[in-house]
Amino acid sequence: MTTAVQDAFGELQERMADLCGNAVDPLEVTAGLEADGINDDGARRYGHTDVFALAEDLYDRSPRHPPVPEAVEAPWRAVPWRHLLRGVLFGLPGLCFFAAEPVLARSAAGVLLVLSLLLSWTLSQGTAYLGYIRLGLGNRAAAARVLRYGLAAGLLVVMPVTALAGAVLAAGPAATGLALGLCGYLLSAMVVQVHNGERRLFLALMPGAASVIVYLALHGLGTPTAVPPWVWGSWLTTLLATVALAIVATAGAGRPAGRVATLRDVVSALPFAVFGLLTGGLLTFTLLCAIAGRPVPSGATTVAVLSLSLSMGVAEWILYVYRRRVHDLLRLHTDIAGFARAARAALAGALARYLAALTALVAAIAPLAGLPLTAATLRILLGFVGLGGAFFIALVLQACGRVGVVLAASASALLTEVASAVGVPGADPGTVQMAVAAGLLLVLTVYAGTVLARATSHR
Repeated sequence: MTTAVQDAFGELQERMADLCGNAVDPLEVTAGLEADGINDDGARRYGHTDVFALAEDLYDRSPRHPPVPEAVEAPWRAVPWRHLLRGVLFGLPGLCFFAAEPVLARSAAGVLLVLSLLLSWTLSQGTAYLGYIRLGLGNRAAAARVLRYGLAAGLLVVMPVTALAGAVLAAGPAATGLALGLCGYLLSAMVVQVHNGERRLFLALMPGAASVIVYLALHGLGTPTAVPPWVWGSWLTTLLATVALAIVATAGAGRPAGRVATLRDVVSALPFAVFGLLTGGLLTFTLLCAIAGRPVPSGATTVAVLSLSLSMGVAEWILYVYRRRVHDLLRLHTDIAGFARAARAALAGALARYLAALTALVAAIAPLAGLPLTAATLRILLGFVGLGGAFFIALVLQACGRVGVVLAASASALLTEVASAVGVPGADPGTVQMAVAAGLLLVLTVYAGTVLARATSHR
């Protein structure tokens, strides 16, 4: 290239500096050159055979300086007090299990309780999804309608089914009443929380929670005494107050202009309802094993489930912080590989924080409940910690629209536990759950590390 040609090329490079620095590929430079009147003949004046070769040379020689996108407010704003309060609201009803231990002594009562929990979790998860979808569209009246119909389905269908099951199983009036109360509370509390009524729900829980605390202070844990009527009365007050709050929260439902939920709505909510069912099955595996007479340490499952329930508020908080962090990474990173590494690091950090919080809760609650830390107890607790980690990753994946693999992996885990219980009668339930939970956590974490490292998963 002669000196004259070099000078001409330098002038062109200076003139096209902004175009080349902002271009995403040489073709964009080619289009700019042609728009400037430089064709193949013009490119030869700059020492190149055609305009494509000239554009590629200019692109390669120019440093990249794409415009910094305007900062956009992240939609994922954590509200720590609300997330933590939701964890408390998830966990407080678990106190009644400590007081109601004599009621659940019979195997039929335990089976009835598990059945009522599975039905309630399934219906509440699907209904909550439909409610949140309508709230996201800004249609509060439609959200109130679908939540009210979901509550009605629970009170008019799930509770009678539970009562009938209690009669068939001969679970007894106390166990049947406990199962019915939990059904009504879980379904009503779901409606209140979708409408951001956590503080009111906390006040409604106070009579029942306070009565159990007083009862345990007077009688201690594990005491085989009959539950006094004033404890039942306090929980009945909590139940009625929660149902009333749910009815008030859906007061703006109005008359439906058309169908409350189309078949498409039901189909879209089905995966979340199934996830609620699978979650319930995984959580109650050791309880069912204990009912069947397998060697499960007394109180271990209750402590683990209570800790896991309380940790859900922390999980929600960490999830919001993670989504906000990824939102910022999308704006800061201009290369795919760099974003993928940062996104995986953010996911690993979120999982580590949640596992640390859950472990701390288990370590704090187990001594308070007087749970002896034997090898069998530790296996149960470690299994639930692993299960909690898997549930956290599942929540992250669902928030990013990745539901299919979550359901498949959870179903496989539950089937593995059932197969071990049926096919290997001598298997230790704690060991089985610990192994299955570790496998589920590994599978979901590897999958999440792959799909959530893609920018398209966070749109």
